[in-house]
Amino acid sequence: MKRTWVYPSDGSEAYEVTRGEYRNESMASVMGDIAPFMSPDGVMIEGRKQWREHLKRTDSIEMGHSDVKYAQQEWNKKKEAHRDRLRGQLATVQEFDRPGAPIAPVKMSNLNVEMANRLHNRPMPERKEMIKMTLEQMKRMK
Repeated sequence: MKRTWVYPSDGSEAYEVTRGEYRNESMASVMGDIAPFMSPDGVMIEGRKQWREHLKRTDSIEMGHSDVKYAQQEWNKKKEAHRDRLRGQLATVQEFDRPGAPIAPVKMSNLNVEMANRLHNRPMPERKEMIKMTLEQMKRMK
């Protein structure tokens, strides 16, 4: 048993108390059921068991305050990274979108030219067939 000293605020003498005197540790404590409430998706929840079943059924998890705070911080980091990417794209567009700037011709790679010639006046192949043909053409060009 753990012994502690109690110092009363009324100025009376301090006295020693063992842990088992004011709280019986051997007894089990019973926690009451939760009060009925409306879940975020509109279902009325009547108790813990129903809440656990609802979470399992909707494939959801229960988040504490620290979990929500962490998720918000992660979301803000992703949002800021996305804004940075957009700022970079805007700078690139503005750099190449100058009025009066010369337009440089785009040179196609030899592979693109060969594939265009091979597919000329033919129906477009399926995606897998197109990849297969492109890989064959690359091997022939080496």
